[in-house]
Amino acid sequence: MRFFAQKGDASASRRRARLWTQRLKTAGIYGGGFGVVLGIAVYGWMGGWFSVAGSFAMQKTVAASAAAGFKVNDILVIGRQNTAPEELLAKLGMQKGDALFGVSLEGGQEKIAGISWVKSARVARRLPDTIAVTIEERKPAALWQYRKKLSVIDIDGHVLTEENLDGWKHLPLVVGEHAPQDVAALLGLLHAEPDIASALAAAVRIGNRRWDLRLKNGLLVKLPEKDVELALRQLARMDKTEDMLARDVGHIDLRIAGKLVVEPNPAPPDAPKDNEQI
Repeated sequence: MRFFAQKGDASASRRRARLWTQRLKTAGIYGGGFGVVLGIAVYGWMGGWFSVAGSFAMQKTVAASAAAGFKVNDILVIGRQNTAPEELLAKLGMQKGDALFGVSLEGGQEKIAGISWVKSARVARRLPDTIAVTIEERKPAALWQYRKKLSVIDIDGHVLTEENLDGWKHLPLVVGEHAPQDVAALLGLLHAEPDIASALAAAVRIGNRRWDLRLKNGLLVKLPEKDVELALRQLARMDKTEDMLARDVGHIDLRIAGKLVVEPNPAPPDAPKDNEQI
């Protein structure tokens, strides 16, 4: 996506790019002082010495480069899917017409890297008039519920957003204070058992020690603290041979290694006879 650029700006930028080279040549041949100033702007930026140069000399150099046409006319963003455009622009802190060599790439890059969706960011100049922002976004992995609040988190447990969650209802739901820290391991194990994963309604982290799985049909599966992979494999195997997950049972307890304990649902109360009072 782009900021600032209007229809026809692309061709205009190409024309400016061609003119830029000619300007430097002309300035160097016919206006030595002007060419030197522009050369300082370009090579000072490339060499990174602006940070250590005197502020007066830097201001004069930046002003001269802006006068020659090196101004921010376009911001190109690469890799954005979920990051809000207005947040990106606010973090950059740039306006159309700013001197291209006067904007802080490092400052903008650091601020963009602080956005919740952004895993890494790089901000660069593209002569003669463009700022290019390349970001790698974090990928949503699960919905996290804690204290009656829902958030989208990535595989590392980073909170990505708490707003506009309708588009993320397909993600697995994990519950509990410590669920984000262990979501990567859980999702990896469930990936190996797709039948259990597809039946999952929510995974609840119990005391930062183990997981309970609540299935869509109401069945509760209690997983052990250790050897979770073996327990899920055992459950998947029994489901294939005995249709275990579709049974009318209250919960399946896998907390004891090598054992599977099934607790049936409580029997419904007998219907009262006609002459009995309720």
